[in-house]
Amino acid sequence: MTGAGRTVHRGLTIAITGTRQVESRRGVLAELFERVLAPFADGPAADRGWLLGGAAGVDTSALRFLAGRDAGRLVVAVPVRCADQPADAREAIEQAHAAGRVERIVELDHPEGIGPAAFTTRNRWLVDHSDLVIGFPLTGTDDGSGTWETLAYAAGLGRPYLVAPLS
Repeated sequence: MTGAGRTVHRGLTIAITGTRQVESRRGVLAELFERVLAPFADGPAADRGWLLGGAAGVDTSALRFLAGRDAGRLVVAVPVRCADQPADAREAIEQAHAAGRVERIVELDHPEGIGPAAFTTRNRWLVDHSDLVIGFPLTGTDDGSGTWETLAYAAGLGRPYLVAPLS
């Protein structure tokens, strides 16, 4: 069912946003996913949908984490096309899709190509189609990053959000 440009599903639809700077923080990220995402991911999968950005960093790590569980519907949105995503992100999307874990891939095909405007459009799409936003920023205070911009957008729409900083 759709209304006002928003797909409405039975249950909870959660958008994930986060930093791309995860290389030296993989252990922290895995621990955060277990503490923050697992409570939502475990249980009746039909009641949940997940919206992920399909980028490197938190997006790719969260996709792999959720695809490894029966966590519900997974939708990946990319700012332009999957082919334009970083190699690691493309690989994660392709593997999860081939395993039947990705319900849909949304290619937003932003007219300006990859860049800040396309990322903002993708992030707003995620928030606009979610009931809850979970953010994994690098820091616990607004540092002007795209993650914090996305969380501020969610707050401005009155969407509930959860912040789980990596540091």
